[in-house]
Amino acid sequence: MTAISAEVVRPAEMDAATESAWATLQASRPAFRSPYYSLEFLRIVAAERDDLRLGILYRGGEISGFLPFHLRPGGRGAPLAGPISDYQGILGAAPAGADATAVLRACGLTCYDFDHALAATPLFRDNAFRESASPLIDLGAGFAAWRDDRRKAGSALKTVERKLRKMERELGPVRFEPDDRSDAAWETLMGWKRAALAEIGVRFALDLPWAGAVARRIRAADTPGFAGRLSTLYAGDRLVAAHFGMRSGTAWHWWFPGYDAEMSAYTPGLALLLRCAEQAAAEGLVELDLGRGAERYKREFANGARALCEGSLERAARPLGVARLARKALHRGAERLLPVQAVEFQRRAFNRMLRAGHL
Repeated sequence: MTAISAEVVRPAEMDAATESAWATLQASRPAFRSPYYSLEFLRIVAAERDDLRLGILYRGGEISGFLPFHLRPGGRGAPLAGPISDYQGILGAAPAGADATAVLRACGLTCYDFDHALAATPLFRDNAFRESASPLIDLGAGFAAWRDDRRKAGSALKTVERKLRKMERELGPVRFEPDDRSDAAWETLMGWKRAALAEIGVRFALDLPWAGAVARRIRAADTPGFAGRLSTLYAGDRLVAAHFGMRSGTAWHWWFPGYDAEMSAYTPGLALLLRCAEQAAAEGLVELDLGRGAERYKREFANGARALCEGSLERAARPLGVARLARKALHRGAERLLPVQAVEFQRRAFNRMLRAGHL
């Protein structure tokens, strides 16, 4: 085990040199393009969550990485922005040779749970029990190249374009607003999301007071390196689809989409995604990240993916560490012996206990 050094601060305590190191590390790898790794996102969450801390990891006196976490009772660390975060873990890297125990001890933690960490980061991959992926639209070669590739791959994009033309014929001119500042459009999208999730018995994440406040701050943000983005699609005067996400200087993240259920025959949500992909390329962004999930539209629109993993870092000698090691062993055994549905039920049950602080 390699001994490492770390300094734990509140985000507001970062000095100019530390902020510069953050920017350098974010630019160091394509995997860190996401706005979730932007310093502005960290600051916004810190403004609403007093429990946010930042572990600054050092190698040879130089900053090698940052681990943001919410400090929970018992020394538990929760990922930055928890349930509304699609990317987690360390920006940069842990010092070479450092294991989970060394990182946690340096940050004053007993454990750190994650479900959207980069699988390309050995520290997280080696401590994971499940892998997944975040599909993305790679626009590095431009919008036309992506569109041609997707048309060759299947009929999904052609169907969306055909229904978009049909919507315009039957409902009136289609208007796309890439950055809609309308409060009415915002409230409509929030209502759509609540209604859709209520049908399946799930609480809307932005109804958590702190999460809603974070979203509103992101919506107001507008800088070259980070901005909130409410994008909308109208047919005639009717709002038929909307999406709220955020972008960094190079990547747009697909976050909270919604559409008018009465207009579902026209697939307005997919039409909006198509327009957003075109807009992203026009702005010089190189990817539109669709977020983790195996939904059909993500498979059909994506031409790339970023590998993710779920698991925990723990100090094995602590009770919280023992519980997490047992969880990982149980899950790995279940994957070999149980149906997929049973494994997923077990995973969700453990996650509920983790969020409630029972583990």
